[in-house]
Amino acid sequence: MVRSRALVRLFAVLSVSILLLPGWVGAPEASAAPTLPSGFVLRDQPSGQAAFDLTDFAYLPDGSVLSIGKSGKVAWVPTGGPARTIANLPVHDDGDLGLVGLAVAPDFATSRRLYLAWSFDTSGGAFTMRVARWTVTGTDVPTGLANERVLVDLPGFHNVHGISGLVAAPDGTLWISIGDAADFTRMDPGALRSLDLDQLYGKILHVTPDGAGVPGNPYFSAATPNANRSKVFSSGYRSPFRFSLDPRLGLPIVGDVGWNTWEEVDIVRPGANHAWPCWEGNTPTPGYSGLAGCAGVVNTPPITAYHHGSGADEGNSVTAGIVYSGSSYPDEYRGAFFFGDYVTQKIWTMTYDSQGRLVRAPERPPKFTGVGGPVKFAAAANGDIVFADIHTGNLRRLSYPGTNAEPVAVATSSTEPSTRTVTFDGAGSYDFDGDPLAYRWDFGDGTSQTGVRVTHAYGAEVERATARLTVTDRLGASASADVTVVPGNHSPELAMTDPGSRTFAVGEPVVAEVTATDAEDGALPVAWTTLIRHCPEEATCHAHPGSPGGGPVFTVPFTDHQDSRVEITATVTDSAGVTASRTYVAMPREHRLTLKSAVPAALSIPAEGGVSTAMVTEGATFEVVAEEIAADGVSTFANWSDGRTTRTVTVTVPAGDLTLTANYLTPIDRRYQAEPALRQRLGVPTGPEVADGTVRYRPYTNGRLYWSAETGVKQMEGEILARYLALGGHRTFGPPATDETATPDGIGRYNHFPHRPGPMQSSIYWTPSTGAHVVYGRIRVKWAALGWERGPMGYPTTGETGTPDGVARYNHFSKKASIYWTAQTDAKAIWGRIRAKWAQLDWERSPLGYPSTDETATPDGVGRYNHFTKGGSVYWTTQTDAHAVYGAIRQRWAALGWERSYLRYPTTDEVSVSGGRQNNFQGGYVFWNSTTGAVTDRRW
Repeated sequence: MVRSRALVRLFAVLSVSILLLPGWVGAPEASAAPTLPSGFVLRDQPSGQAAFDLTDFAYLPDGSVLSIGKSGKVAWVPTGGPARTIANLPVHDDGDLGLVGLAVAPDFATSRRLYLAWSFDTSGGAFTMRVARWTVTGTDVPTGLANERVLVDLPGFHNVHGISGLVAAPDGTLWISIGDAADFTRMDPGALRSLDLDQLYGKILHVTPDGAGVPGNPYFSAATPNANRSKVFSSGYRSPFRFSLDPRLGLPIVGDVGWNTWEEVDIVRPGANHAWPCWEGNTPTPGYSGLAGCAGVVNTPPITAYHHGSGADEGNSVTAGIVYSGSSYPDEYRGAFFFGDYVTQKIWTMTYDSQGRLVRAPERPPKFTGVGGPVKFAAAANGDIVFADIHTGNLRRLSYPGTNAEPVAVATSSTEPSTRTVTFDGAGSYDFDGDPLAYRWDFGDGTSQTGVRVTHAYGAEVERATARLTVTDRLGASASADVTVVPGNHSPELAMTDPGSRTFAVGEPVVAEVTATDAEDGALPVAWTTLIRHCPEEATCHAHPGSPGGGPVFTVPFTDHQDSRVEITATVTDSAGVTASRTYVAMPREHRLTLKSAVPAALSIPAEGGVSTAMVTEGATFEVVAEEIAADGVSTFANWSDGRTTRTVTVTVPAGDLTLTANYLTPIDRRYQAEPALRQRLGVPTGPEVADGTVRYRPYTNGRLYWSAETGVKQMEGEILARYLALGGHRTFGPPATDETATPDGIGRYNHFPHRPGPMQSSIYWTPSTGAHVVYGRIRVKWAALGWERGPMGYPTTGETGTPDGVARYNHFSKKASIYWTAQTDAKAIWGRIRAKWAQLDWERSPLGYPSTDETATPDGVGRYNHFTKGGSVYWTTQTDAHAVYGAIRQRWAALGWERSYLRYPTTDEVSVSGGRQNNFQGGYVFWNSTTGAVTDRRW
């Protein structure tokens, strides 16, 4: 048992752990009671799943719950009553895998659609990971799943880090998170799949309901919308186990489960690369970071990270949560992001601003501990944080009862005098927080009963009684309503001509009509009351009394109050004091108002709680607001898609859905719009602006514009751009530090770059005759010192290239020149006849080795020379041409004073002669005896 517990703890550190051991189904280890901030309570409700099987859940529009279990069960939990199993999928449930992801389509009430992520066995011991769309069968009560449509199928490699996160966005699109599917027990090069934009592993995807890429994706191609890269929103994840969409930015907030050291939470921008496996948190990953596939990979830092371990501030498997959108929690939690660690049973909170910058760091230590194992977060109707606790299989709701709204009790009755039986109905009761209610009836004669609708027979001794309905919500708040009953008297009859299921726009007349009769009293006068029921997204409802009236027909204009319905109640009272009432609820005719922007930015509808999309009433007037600066910190608001240029504008909802786009100008956009000549040169955009780490770029017909905070906006095109991209682009060289610029002689063009890996500046130069070639580092420094292309070298004709022996690197240049670099010599230039002689002798493979000096003038100004690493030299004069001298002969010439000696300059290379070797000079010769090793010099 000790061994198995140790394995559980080890696996928990390395992966999404208890899921990793499906066979471990015993009771969890004992833990202390939850520790919560003062005033908070945790309330459990059933999920329909077993302990250690619950993986995900979602609320349906009626407040009921759908849940899924790792072993394949899909369950429905009504607001009252037991859970029901509606489907069992065959699953491959080893390790992390099984049925693990669930999302309910935003139009579920009409489409009945949901999305599931699971794994299943295929032939030969293999398995597939799948995302599919389903239709829930049944009407009011879900009964099963039908009409499967596959959106993603991926082969599995290991039983970890599969498809786990699904979020159905309000605009109808679907977001999907997928792990690297790599082996967590070792350094698996397969993890590099996370960086490959043509593979879906280690990615967050943004797709349509049919699985195609969304046009706003950073790598989307209209020609190939179903290509993998068209679906990719961001990359570089190990196990993005859970994520949600920020309601202001519309961006995913993801928790990426770490390997050995760090758990991280990321705010995900389009095109972002969070750099697994090369980076973990803010640190290069030992082992992985040295792989060739990690060279030049730039990390996008997480917004927060915490260390592995069991300490107070540590954890082992992050679960990203949601932004708290309710109003019942204390102020410090309003708008806070809740996230947890299910292995160490903790929840942290943090806040960030409209640009995704951390404002309040996570609490150290966390204030919510011992809470169970959160593996999915969602919001109750009033915004309360609810999470799936895999340890117990329960849904746990984090509430703050001090601000829990009391429910409202509404009771009606009807009497049958012949049997003295009264039927009581409390179905009109409601709770502002959306909680389910418990119903208790005290009949006024000493008896009671529970239930929404009950029947009670009164004894003959009771002439009149006051019955009381008490309704109680989940947090213990209660309210009561009294009903007067006369068992021997018929209740008044009130029939309403129901306007039906039609909906209403602002100001549209709502007409209700009733007929009131009473068996004892005949026709009765009718009194009308109205309430404007304000329920933003069905949370924290409250009512405003409206205009009263009388008579059989009542008309009232539909309210202009946002997120509201009009409740019209007709009431009659007979002579015995018994009342009857009927209520018609006029519902708004709603359309979706969506605020969008090409650059992620905080866009809000203040009246709807600051969200960027909401269902709103036709004819209603709203203010909408766009932040001045977008989430990237540099793009600025320009205008709305309807042409208005103020950030705050008023919108009247039309007779249909409305999408309003906030146009932001990135630095790239601003420069492109400001410079007509640049637009003419580059042509039209051919794709969206892409963010990759700290660099952004946009493609055009004839080139690209690049931006970074360090370099600003710079332009590239033609063969220079082609060479740049072929060599790795900004991940190799950084973004361009200059526009493509003409050289002073008008022949060439170039871009400079700030750095390659390490502090080495680089450039790409192009001419029609040489093509485009890169020069960088110490060779570039030497070339610049010699006057760039204006000096003795000319333009580069090769890129920097390694020599066959692996010792040196070089560039050749157009004026028959070269610069060679070795660690011993640094970069040295050689050109002209001296270089020709060195080449004739077979370059560095010759007796000379590598240049150890640049070409240098002799003191007398007559000659020029290069020295070399093997103790040799090449000297040149106009009279003698270039000749090599080395070894013992060179030593004797040097001892005599070089060219200042009587020998003056060499007129031959070292050549074989009888008995040895010899160099001839202008004033004589030097001979080396191969038998004795003696060196002699003689005049002619």
